[in-house]
Amino acid sequence: MTLRLRPGVVVVDKREVKSGVPRMLSRLGVSLRYEFLEVGDYLLPGDVLIERKEVGDFLSSLLDGRLFDQASNLVKASENPTILIEGEFSRILTRFENRAAIWGAIASLGYDFKITLLYTPSPEETANLIAVISKRSPRKEEYHLKPKRKRADIHELQLNIVASLPGVGAARAKRLLERLGTVRAVFNADAGQLSRLGGIPYETSLRIFKLLNTRYGVEAGEGQERIDNFHREDI
Repeated sequence: MTLRLRPGVVVVDKREVKSGVPRMLSRLGVSLRYEFLEVGDYLLPGDVLIERKEVGDFLSSLLDGRLFDQASNLVKASENPTILIEGEFSRILTRFENRAAIWGAIASLGYDFKITLLYTPSPEETANLIAVISKRSPRKEEYHLKPKRKRADIHELQLNIVASLPGVGAARAKRLLERLGTVRAVFNADAGQLSRLGGIPYETSLRIFKLLNTRYGVEAGEGQERIDNFHREDI
């Protein structure tokens, strides 16, 4: 799902309503749009995706292992992943003996995950900060609610389709496509062509030919060979 947001508009996860921050944002004149976000709590212009964490939740998620899973999801979902830590960080920090582990986790979020870390002392200041960020002029107009996947080009798709045939694989798929030209031509080739042009053992070529040319639901009994019968040495 792709959204076009203008400066001053914020998409808010519906579960954030109870925090009180959305109400404060409205008072600051920020236009809100409520959604159930799969990742993050606030989506802002500039593809800024913010995960708001109260200090206690930040530390507990670090201790139980959730923090880095959430960080990974943020990075996949946004070009500008952000974690906003809200509350008296220094006060809670004094409860932990191994402070180095906490600072190490924060350093990892910044340097390894390339996540922007922001700190605010209260929900009111969180709203003020989000309002300021929302009014910045973004370089782009398209922002994504779901993780963006790299789109495979047509040549990768063709290779993947042919390579998925039992006993073929990437190298033979490339050879067949280079010599026959199209996926359709590969699928229409007889066993001899598959063997000769693809460097595939003839028995394997026969099985591929039968797989591609047997009508679905017909010959399901006697004489039909299982795909499992493609021997490891043929691959």
